[in-house]
Amino acid sequence: MPEHLADADALPLASLELDAFETGMLAVTRHFMTAFARPESQAWQSAYTIAAERWGQARGPQIAHGLLAVIQALRQARDADFHYANPLCTSCRDLVTPEEAAFCLMLHAMRRDRADLARGPVLDITGGRMDPLLIQVALSFAARFPAEDAENTAAAKAAAKSAAQAEGLSLIPVAAGTASQRPSLRPTQRPAHRPTHPPAARHLRLVH
Repeated sequence: MPEHLADADALPLASLELDAFETGMLAVTRHFMTAFARPESQAWQSAYTIAAERWGQARGPQIAHGLLAVIQALRQARDADFHYANPLCTSCRDLVTPEEAAFCLMLHAMRRDRADLARGPVLDITGGRMDPLLIQVALSFAARFPAEDAENTAAAKAAAKSAAQAEGLSLIPVAAGTASQRPSLRPTQRPAHRPTHPPAARHLRLVH
């Protein structure tokens, strides 16, 4: 695909300071989103293929499947289009849209037990709502695939705990008897039930 000028609001991927797992996750995400926006592309096959190549035949499909569940929850949580870059565009590989940035930063924070840092991206990606389903599914994905440096964030997590609770966040175990605590983002007010939005293309759109 020929190169083109990026949109004015595009952000450098490097500025997000993602780890290698999360950078690979973005590539897989873009193919899944293409599959929803353009079903005839069958881009979900590329998503699973890339995941298997990056993380292995056993673990790769598990990661892709978990990520797909997060994307499904995201589609239910949003009322507006989700702008993402074409996964086949070479000039987009080092850039992210604002929506992609919020999605990646949400999972980046959750994979490190940083509920305080996850709240902002959650609000950005949902349009100002602490969507319970998206939070639950994203936290489940983060618990299955935590960051390698997650244990090193214990001090920062403790320092932010009081501030997070003041903002309506809490840190609790996912289940009794677990060896470590995982972050749980609790909405200060449960949003009203919203119907499923029919066409996937309404929520996912290529930037170019």
